[in-house]
Amino acid sequence: MDTFIVKAKLRRFNTPLSVVTGAVVGGQYAHQLLTYGVPVSLTAGCALAIFAAVRVAVGVLLERLSGETYRCEVIGCGFRVRLTGTDAGESRRWQEIALAHPTHNHRH
Repeated sequence: MDTFIVKAKLRRFNTPLSVVTGAVVGGQYAHQLLTYGVPVSLTAGCALAIFAAVRVAVGVLLERLSGETYRCEVIGCGFRVRLTGTDAGESRRWQEIALAHPTHNHRH
């Protein structure tokens, strides 16, 4: 299967997958806390915090998998371009920009 198609599908399902995963994990923790007799208000706060953390983590992971990153090849230069949803021509143009950009931001 073409890499572009796989990345497009990952982008399309990014939000639903991250929300469902966060809800499942948050619900599991809420169930575990309630079985130990933890008050509902405290359980709800913990479950929402876990939901938010897992949702963001899964979203970031899927975003990283669905995009392309081009970096400057000069050692120490921090120039980087991250692309999602671009065609081959646009992707090639940014790749060339990353390789030949005029300024180099060296990290110290």
